[in-house]
Formats: sequence, structure tokens, C-alpha cells
Amino acid sequence: MEPGHKKRSRLVDSKTGHHNIFQVKVDFFSEPYDITVIADVKKYKVFTMKKEVSDTQRRGRGRPRAFDREQALDCAVDIFWAKGYGPTSIEDLTSQMGINPASLYGAFGKKHDLFLQALDQYAETIGGLPTKAFLKEQDIRRAVESLFDTTIHCATAAKRPRGCLLISVASEMAASDPEVRKKLSRGYAARVAVFAERIAEAQETGWLPNQPEAESQAKMIVSITHSLIARARMGASRNELSKLAGCFLDLLVPMSD
Repeated sequence: MEPGHKKRSRLVDSKTGHHNIFQVKVDFFSEPYDITVIADVKKYKVFTMKKEVSDTQRRGRGRPRAFDREQALDCAVDIFWAKGYGPTSIEDLTSQMGINPASLYGAFGKKHDLFLQALDQYAETIGGLPTKAFLKEQDIRRAVESLFDTTIHCATAAKRPRGCLLISVASEMAASDPEVRKKLSRGYAARVAVFAERIAEAQETGWLPNQPEAESQAKMIVSITHSLIARARMGASRNELSKLAGCFLDLLVPMSD
């Protein structure tokens, strides 16, 4: 019943002067009340008013359904990644996440709020693996090689959609969605900063030439990872991508004599 909707029934079918007594059921913002009204020809006065309590309320509302938040976000990542933002419905999300709509809205907010959280979840898990692989290696060439290899592996994994949630889905929204654009820009800047720091160290120790400058080389490396992801999304094989990455690696970080 919508807020303000009335359901009227005659309580006493007898007249006392100009008055009739009615029982009126009214929902105020989805909260039902029973109201007993003494009715005149043009005037209505509230005689008594009490909140209607359902059997369920008498027994207690019960505890909300428990679920693993991280696992639910991982499921949201997968469905957004596979279908894109627009085509993904609330029903798609709740069925994949294993929760009902009320739990979804209560825990994550609206669909757009959930998408932003899914981007963070992706960046902290799958999307963060290539950078972690880069940082594990001490040698700069091996670090870049590991970055490319892990990017290719993540973009072509058999059990997940091809490509990358950030590049394949979110980047399409960036032009019209300021929040997504800001999140992607911050992520890009953070990766560039990490790579530039390691490149600058390699330049200082003589492992790499001083030109191009470290930040420019870092941006080139990020752009190459984006290219590999895009090619993976279009169906390129892992072997094809590995050969392409090897060519880029030799150009950026030649093997030392």
C-alpha cells in the first residue's frame, strides 16, 4: 500500500446526531496505523490512533541475511566485467552475489555506488597483480618483463572475461561519468609514479639511459599494458601477446652487454 492510501470500513452503522463513527486504516510512509474517526458532514476529527502491528513485527523483524562482503564484491566485479555497466541489471547482480536487493542496497548503495566499489575491489586484487609483480623484481628489465607477463596472464585467464575491468568497461564510462574518470585518473597516476621511481633508480645506477626521462618512460610502459589488454579483449592469443610484449621490452629496456 502506498503512503497515504486509505482503506475505510464502517465500525458502527448507527447515527448519533450528525455523527458517524468509522475505522480508517492509513499507511504513513509504509507504517500502518488504525485510526478511529468521528465524522461530521464536513469535519473530521481524530478520536484515537494506534500503530498497527503485524504478526511478523510481534515476533521480531529477524536478523538480516549474512554474506561475505569481499566475495560479493568479487562477484560484482565478474558480472560488470562480463556484461558492462549499462546491461547489468540489479537482478543480475543479486543472483550472482547471492544476496537480495535489500541487502545489496543496504551494504553497497545504488548500482553506481556498487560499481565504484567493484572498481576498487578489482584494483586491489586482480588489477593490482601486474604492479606487484613489477615491484618484486630487483632488475629493471626483469621487472618490466614480469609486468607485461602478468598483464597478459590476467587479461587472458580462462575463467574470467578477457581484458580488464578498468580498460574494457570503466574507460568507456570515463568521458561521461566524473566519478569513474577521477578514479581511473588516480589509478593511472599511481601506477606511473611507481614505475617512474624504479626507472629513475635504474637511470641513476646506469642501468638505463637518462633519456627519455623516467616519468615519460613510465607512461610508455603503462600505455603498452593498455595496448596488450585491448588486444587480449579482441581475441589475441597469449603467445601473440607475449611476442608483442617482448618487442616492446627490447625497445624500452635493451639487454645489457
